Amino acid sequence: MRFNLRTKMMLFAAIIAALPLVVAGQSIIRIAQDELKSTANEQLASAASQLTDEFNAFFEYSLMAPLDLIRNAIGGDELGSKGKIALVRQGIEDLPDVVALQIDIEGVPRPLMVTQEAYFTRLKEHFPDPLEVLRITSDEIEPGSRSQRSVQRIHFVEETGDWLATATLPIEGGISGRQAVLHARINLERLRQDILDHPFAQTGQIHVMDAEGTIVFGTTDTGYDHESVMDAAGDMLSRGTATIAVGPFELADGAISLAAIAVPRAFPWAVLVEKSEKDAYQPVTDMIRNLATWLGIGLIVAMVGALLFSMRISGPILKIGQAAIQIAKGNLDVRVDDVRSHDEIGDLATRFNDMIVQLNERFELQKFVSRGTMQAIESTDGQEVSLGGERRRVAILFADIRGYTAFSEGREPEEVVAVLNSYFQTISDIVADNHGDIDKFVGDEIMALFVGSNMTKHAVECAIAIMNAMKKMTTESGVNLRIGIGIHVGEVVFGAMGSSQRKDFTVLGDHVNLAARLCSAAGPDETFVTRDVIDDLPEKLVEEAESLEPISVKGKTKPIEIFVYHGPAKADLEAV
Repeated sequence: MRFNLRTKMMLFAAIIAALPLVVAGQSIIRIAQDELKSTANEQLASAASQLTDEFNAFFEYSLMAPLDLIRNAIGGDELGSKGKIALVRQGIEDLPDVVALQIDIEGVPRPLMVTQEAYFTRLKEHFPDPLEVLRITSDEIEPGSRSQRSVQRIHFVEETGDWLATATLPIEGGISGRQAVLHARINLERLRQDILDHPFAQTGQIHVMDAEGTIVFGTTDTGYDHESVMDAAGDMLSRGTATIAVGPFELADGAISLAAIAVPRAFPWAVLVEKSEKDAYQPVTDMIRNLATWLGIGLIVAMVGALLFSMRISGPILKIGQAAIQIAKGNLDVRVDDVRSHDEIGDLATRFNDMIVQLNERFELQKFVSRGTMQAIESTDGQEVSLGGERRRVAILFADIRGYTAFSEGREPEEVVAVLNSYFQTISDIVADNHGDIDKFVGDEIMALFVGSNMTKHAVECAIAIMNAMKKMTTESGVNLRIGIGIHVGEVVFGAMGSSQRKDFTVLGDHVNLAARLCSAAGPDETFVTRDVIDDLPEKLVEEAESLEPISVKGKTKPIEIFVYHGPAKADLEAV
């Protein structure tokens, strides 16, 4: 992304204005987050501790203490049967959470049961025989529990939505000399209501989970699926951990939940007290919002000031930038005008105009050398190009106008130059289109080089294109320029030749001379190529070539096997 100077100045002003607020704000936010986290953890731990204390108090004091009195009163033989029954009935009336009391006496086939009338009536709406729900059977009692106070099975009555717990109290001394146990069915609705009424439920979530991972009570109506919290609670239940665990937990959706987990003594449950990190840090969010508001105000003021200031100094720089764009498009006639500031920017505009002049001179000079020469200069990284060369396999093409002397006779020099330049421009474009490079112009002759894996193919295709172009020029201009072309391929010496004062980057070697000799031997509208060229061509181009009798050329003791490609003008003449 590109920014102009005006934008950069505005951004700099914005950074200067925002940096102090951001740094100070981050420190304040970090401190606030730490305080809020500590506060949230204390709140979670306090809520979990309160609930476990309530659960313990509910079982140990609200239930077990009066049940102990009932158990002790019905034990032994101090009360008669009627007195014991009356005591049990009175006890269930005074304990609203106990929905049924049952006494199992050794040797007595049927237990003695007393039920809470209101709850019994409620069960009758759903069950034909409510006693099936309230009666405690032997399979519900864990082995050995008849000799100690304990909470047995806790099960859910789906029809009424109640959780019922079973408390077992062995009766010391038994009844009438027989072992006896007092069982109590306890409705845990009061615990559920305590959870719903707890102040923490207004800002967070409270759930109670049993050892099987079932949610017994909860403050949310939807399903609870915080697996990371439930796994930690299950681990605490399996290990019998009684301490309170507080910490952050990552949920399945990536959110963070702050939670405290506690295990009450009275029930095989875990109390899960949670608050989302987002809610816990809501004051920080409000603080960030306020900070962002003031930050925005500061940024607006700073950027307006920077805009007014930048508008006064960026005008000349924008003009220089627009001139640079024109230069990139190849327009070297552009100049940076109307820059009157007597400072570094004014000096920059003057130097920029001087640079344009020098670039124009350099580009004009570049047109007088080949692309290979420019690449050699660029590859030296600013150092002097050393004399000498390297061996390289290239394809060499020579093209020469036939009858140039006759053509130039009787014509004004200006006309000859204009036609010749048009010819050279056409040839240069064709050579470039066929991946070649013009090495030099010698009078009306050109020398082109081709390198790369397909250099021979490119050279021959270039020659065919040149002959076709000559016919088109003849048709359009009326000037009959007919050329001969010679092509050869082989290893040459490629490099800088000359002296330290005057150098020429070109190719030398016997293969270059042979290509020049072939060009001299070729007739109008003919391209002569050697066997080396033919052997390096694809089949389609080979089929277009015509084999000729070997010819003798200067510098060669043996005749040279040659092939010819005819141009369209030559083919037209032969057709006639």
